[in-house]
Amino acid sequence: MITTTEKDILFVIDAQVDFITGVLANLDPVYREYIINTTIPNLVKLIKQHPGQVIATHDTHFTKLQVSSAWPPEPGVAYEDSLENKYLPVPHCIKLTEGWELVPEVLAACQEKNKDNAIKFRAVDKYTFGYNKWADFLDFKDYKDFDRIIIAGYCTDICVISNALILRALFPNKEIIIVENCCAGVTPEKHNAAIEVMKSCQILVETV
Repeated sequence: MITTTEKDILFVIDAQVDFITGVLANLDPVYREYIINTTIPNLVKLIKQHPGQVIATHDTHFTKLQVSSAWPPEPGVAYEDSLENKYLPVPHCIKLTEGWELVPEVLAACQEKNKDNAIKFRAVDKYTFGYNKWADFLDFKDYKDFDRIIIAGYCTDICVISNALILRALFPNKEIIIVENCCAGVTPEKHNAAIEVMKSCQILVETV
């Protein structure tokens, strides 16, 4: 059972409505129930118990109108024009839609970290499976000299593992932990396969 400290950073990857109950909710009713009724409460518990910094990512896509209006802060394409759409033709996590938001329970737990003038929760939009600017993002005074990286979220075999391996490459001498029962994959089999790959990359596995 994991115990975190003030000097650990907790990464909450893509705990968004579209992945949990929205357009990309899991099609297997048994696994979907596990995701909603087990992993989400576990994730909320982890966030509430963690005394240190929390960073939540938003998988973020755009419509043609948003792109033409220069919404993306960096060069971007509408979801329907993206390579991702070729393989997953389901528009999801469109900026500022309900599906783009963190699920309410997770958002409330994260926002609680900032009560009483504390700033222990920040969110970041990411436009690819793995956020490619973690080195810049973590070059901030509140993150200096952190001890460990703790990771949880969705989907284990896509965005969770992508960010875990980017962080492993950036911080080869930092301990990284994946909280297995605060994650879910596209299928249980793919979740387990991703966990095994992360183990091979010297990422530790814990539970709440």
